[in-house]
Amino acid sequence: MRYCFIYLSVLLLVGVIACGDEDTLTPEVDTITDCFAPDPNATDEESVLRREFYDTERSYLLFNDTLRHKELGVDYNGDMQYETELLDIGYTLSSGVSGSIDYEYDYLQSIEDKKAAVSFMKEYILPHLSTSLKPFSWFIPSAISHMSGGSTVTLTAVAGQRSVAIAVGDDITNKTDVQKKALASSIFASYLGSRFISNEAALEEFYAVCNGLHSGNFSTADNPTQSEEINMKHQYEAGFVTQHYIRYGSFIMRTVGVYPTKDEDITSFTEFIFTYTMDEIETKFVDYPKVIERARILSDLIVDLGYIY
Repeated sequence: MRYCFIYLSVLLLVGVIACGDEDTLTPEVDTITDCFAPDPNATDEESVLRREFYDTERSYLLFNDTLRHKELGVDYNGDMQYETELLDIGYTLSSGVSGSIDYEYDYLQSIEDKKAAVSFMKEYILPHLSTSLKPFSWFIPSAISHMSGGSTVTLTAVAGQRSVAIAVGDDITNKTDVQKKALASSIFASYLGSRFISNEAALEEFYAVCNGLHSGNFSTADNPTQSEEINMKHQYEAGFVTQHYIRYGSFIMRTVGVYPTKDEDITSFTEFIFTYTMDEIETKFVDYPKVIERARILSDLIVDLGYIY
């Protein structure tokens, strides 16, 4: 019994020492947060602006896609080596675009433009987004583009896992109220459209109104001149607000007698919702009940998603 008591005492002592060692471990650095947050000791205007934005909005703010540029030491040639981490949007959910894409950005240059971009966000974007739609971080360049088919394609917004990038232009300081509202509508259409594209199940009722016509053909017997007006009349009657386009890079050609794809449908309809009010839609498209029905469905879905009108 005495030996058992000594043995148990030793085990308990080892356990206490082990626990004590764990208590004194140095806490791990949150490298993810550190990459997105400005230096806590920085007092320059941009760092203060970014810190204040996080304090009020609880999302990080970026004006550059370089998250970290750390010195590793010199190589055998005496050249300094660096470890660089970029904000890789990676698998994008941007409307009309999917997959792994290498984006290029033009940055806002002056602190005045950066302050104007933040003011634009706080006045025209953020009040319309519930917490569920606010990302881990916002990246605000002046322009976003990528190459496709040898041509440059420009985008208004790109949504990734760690950030939503929005292009505000290089004239955000001088934009009028009308221009800012138009820009905000374009951003909402792209951002929210991307959320729907990645969740087709939520659009079952919206798509059902068109009775499976996506990408299908229809007769052009009444349209021998391939009139766009007559072509769109058939689209409206079916419940669509766009026609099908053949796209290759920056090359775009409209088609006649073909209904849009599902991606074209949701992208165009999201833009449609942010271009017109429901009253305007009901008046303008009074002869096309399917357009009105789908507008009501999508408007409700946008609210369910977290958009605040």
